[in-house]
Amino acid sequence: MLLISYLLCNQLLAFNQIVFYLDTESSFSLSWLEERIVNIMQLFFFCNSRKTRFHYYSMNQLTHHWLSTLCRMIKGATRAIVFSPAPDKDSYIATATWPEGHNSSHEPFLPAVEAAFAKKRSVLLQLKNSEAKSADALDIIAAPLFLNEQLYGVIAVQLPSRTPTKQHVAILQIESAAVWLEALITQHSSTEKSQLVTIIELVASCLEHEHFQKAATDVMTDLATRLSCDRVSIGFVHGHGIRVEAVSHNAEFDRKGSLLRDIGEAMNEAMEQDTSILYPETGHAILLSRCHAVLVREHGIGTVLTLPFGANGKITGAVLVERAADRPFDQITRTYFEQIVSLIGPLLATRHRDEQKLAQRIYNSLKQLLAKLFGPGHIALKLSLSSLILCLTILTFLSGDYRITGSARLEAQTQRVVVAPQDGYIAEVYVRPGDIIHDGDILGTLDDKNLTLKQQQWSNQLEQLQTEHRDALARRERSEVSIIKARILQAQAQLALVSEQLARTRLTAPFDGLIVSGDLSQALGSPVERGQILFTTAPLDAYRVVLKIDERDIGNVKKGQVGNLVLSGMPRTPWPFTVEKITPVSIPAEGRNYFHVEAQIKKSSDLLRPGMEGIAKIEIDRRKLIWILSHKLVDWMQLSFWAWRP
Repeated sequence: MLLISYLLCNQLLAFNQIVFYLDTESSFSLSWLEERIVNIMQLFFFCNSRKTRFHYYSMNQLTHHWLSTLCRMIKGATRAIVFSPAPDKDSYIATATWPEGHNSSHEPFLPAVEAAFAKKRSVLLQLKNSEAKSADALDIIAAPLFLNEQLYGVIAVQLPSRTPTKQHVAILQIESAAVWLEALITQHSSTEKSQLVTIIELVASCLEHEHFQKAATDVMTDLATRLSCDRVSIGFVHGHGIRVEAVSHNAEFDRKGSLLRDIGEAMNEAMEQDTSILYPETGHAILLSRCHAVLVREHGIGTVLTLPFGANGKITGAVLVERAADRPFDQITRTYFEQIVSLIGPLLATRHRDEQKLAQRIYNSLKQLLAKLFGPGHIALKLSLSSLILCLTILTFLSGDYRITGSARLEAQTQRVVVAPQDGYIAEVYVRPGDIIHDGDILGTLDDKNLTLKQQQWSNQLEQLQTEHRDALARRERSEVSIIKARILQAQAQLALVSEQLARTRLTAPFDGLIVSGDLSQALGSPVERGQILFTTAPLDAYRVVLKIDERDIGNVKKGQVGNLVLSGMPRTPWPFTVEKITPVSIPAEGRNYFHVEAQIKKSSDLLRPGMEGIAKIEIDRRKLIWILSHKLVDWMQLSFWAWRP
């Protein structure tokens, strides 16, 4: 009403100016006053008819309606255009024209439009007969359009040439119309903001409550209050129909009552047709509305609007809005309701689905899956399921070789160690791990300086005793000869011991083979103790395979079974073997228990080396493929069930 009052004041101001011209223009007729009063009434009804609807229009639609109404109010107006500056600001574009569809050139209007833009006030341009390209002269009135004190456009109206008084009155009429256009646009913007706030508040109400029932009831109540509805109900797909879940202003309601039953039938009717239904229908839409007619007739409802909603092309529920007969739903209100329901409907549907019981959610999921499998579309899912069924069929009826897999290590069948024969120091080393050796090869030597000096000492002492022995024999001193002879025997024994120790300082290979361990090249000069292991050797033609088998599979392994070994260094060459021994002691590793199984490799090669690792598979027998792939899972489930069973 404030808007209407403001616009009427502007029109009355123009009316006072008209009275002034009555005093100065004797040719002015009273019939024009009657026409002016009619224009004021037209303006009033224009605003009054749009005060609740114009906010649904776009800016261009609003301008077109305004221009059309203005031109009908100005007597003699033949053409009108609303211009706005182009993005480059060097030209102007027409945003609204009257009459619509008029394709004449805009060039006659441009001088007046440019002058109005430059001066920011109304401009009158008179065209002579030659310029107007018609029999009569024309007047072009251009008036600026302001919004928030900013110039955003110009309206140009073409009129037949008239007296200066009538020209001035037309200018006043156009200027006053520009004022109420600004007021309409301002109210348009504020109303759009109000609508946006309403939608946001409804969405927030959907999310702020912890439980679905409370959220749905509050949203329906808020929607009914804000949009002046008697009752708003929401229902969701349940089985083959719709069940009403919430009603405005009513937290508890009887689901089995006739009212709720008829509301559900009406929702189901709109859902099956996948469109909104208004009853009584004011248009000529051909829709089935028998359930809506029953609802209105049986329960004394004025008018009903049902709006289905959904997501991903599937209807999930519907909202039914009731109003009294004196407040029907027009097309604009219907569109606004559809926008609101399209937002809050899926939100409430998500809340409703999340709070369903587990059994219901499983049932819905299976139902959706079956609908995809046996309904149209979803080719990828159907192909995937068909492939899975085919694979399961093949695995169920076909058999394959069941093999037990385990990590394996290649070891020498026999090993010999070379130890330090005595305390000493490492003098020289001739081999390193991985070197091939032959029987009698010198592997290294110990420092023999002390032993050489000791050998020289005992040699000199032996020579001295032999000289004394000869002198005693010459003197025929038998007792002294016996003593010296005993000392000579002692010296000879010590000399033999030292010679043997010198011989042992050379470390020799015990047989043809390979140095497995003992890298002493970085330990030259370091002391060693008697019995300390210096080298480990192994033959090149006798190997065994040590397999690490999981305790879950050890029950299927037996002596004499065969298999194949693939080494990491030779992945393309399988080495057959035969199981020789199963150790009865388990070894924990990697969080599980393993048993060592010894096997004899059937062939040898110069490429094999002790310490090589790989993967071994023991051939057990032939079994069904489905059992081979699933037996470990089944065994785990049986064991878990046994552990959980009271």
